[in-house]
Amino acid sequence: MELAQRHPTWSAAQIQAKAGPAAPSPRTIQRLRHRYALPRLPKRPAPCRPARRLTRQVQQEARRLIEAKPELGPERLAWELQNVAHMQISPATMKRMKHARQQAQTPPPPPPQWRFYARHHPHSLWHGDCLEKVFDQATGRQLYQVTLLDDYARGYVFCDLFDYIDPRTTIAALCAAMRQWQVIPKGVVFDQSGVFRGKLLEAFCRNLGIRLIHASPQHPQTNGKLERAFRDDMPEFYRHQPVWELEALRRALPAYVQYRNEVRGHRALKGRPAITRLTEQHRMAVPWVLDTLEQYARYPLMQKRVTPEGCLNLFRRRVYLDIALRDKVVTCYETVEGLEVRGTRHRVYLLREYRRWQNRYWWNWGKEIPEDLRFERYSPPVCPWIAVA
Repeated sequence: MELAQRHPTWSAAQIQAKAGPAAPSPRTIQRLRHRYALPRLPKRPAPCRPARRLTRQVQQEARRLIEAKPELGPERLAWELQNVAHMQISPATMKRMKHARQQAQTPPPPPPQWRFYARHHPHSLWHGDCLEKVFDQATGRQLYQVTLLDDYARGYVFCDLFDYIDPRTTIAALCAAMRQWQVIPKGVVFDQSGVFRGKLLEAFCRNLGIRLIHASPQHPQTNGKLERAFRDDMPEFYRHQPVWELEALRRALPAYVQYRNEVRGHRALKGRPAITRLTEQHRMAVPWVLDTLEQYARYPLMQKRVTPEGCLNLFRRRVYLDIALRDKVVTCYETVEGLEVRGTRHRVYLLREYRRWQNRYWWNWGKEIPEDLRFERYSPPVCPWIAVA
């Protein structure tokens, strides 16, 4: 108190520094000043004369000079006005006048007109994306939360953690969600990430009659419902976990998804949980289609001629297929399981992990690919044909 009375121009921080370590906080010193009506005086005396104002003539001449020579900077404009018209004006004033003229000539753009959309039936549109803000404390690797959200219900139809993702992970997530809810969605929305693109995913959606939609680049508002859900996942789930490890988080994630779908209220649903809309009556998918969903992910990749030894030339080496197909041209299909070749008499051959070997071939020219790669006989389940309008 004595310091505040003796030095009325000092700030609370200055008084605290002068009083020593036993002094209260600056906010407490401010409260004491207010309580005991101790004034805080400015260091400079109050001005005794009014501020200098520009005359109308100087303002008009400055505006005329700015319009005549807009390429000049504020200092050049002030100097020219001083040397030609003998009028005193500061460069800062010229800068403000020039900025005001530019603002008047180029008004700000109108606010964007957002188009809000919402489906009116469950499982008519699913949003898909990855949450990439979690790292495994044990290995230091990044974890990916692959999530599918129903547009109408605002509920998670699929949610799981992975340490590596590719388009096959997206197809596996769609298959798991379809089997859990016994339905095939009408459409899915993804962003432009590489795990949500590719001919395999496009063929899977096309064969099942699902409309595959990709958001515009650099426009996360298209997937805004799922982006908003991700903003809740961090404080409501991940920050409550004692350790961030893949297996521990995967064990705790189903309980959080159940809470989010069955307990947590949503503003768009007027406080009701998402399960009230997820369980509404909808068209159910037939079981024999759901049992063979992975077989719909296939597309013709290439045609190759079998060598006289019954091999195919892949990855700069010969991969054995079947001697019975020598000198024949076969069609190769890429599937979820790998590279599939259909020969005569409905024989099917499969090279498992084809995409894995292909990636290794691109990275280091196949140095880590084993020499004994070979196709194996394979009997894929027969999937029913779906008529798509």
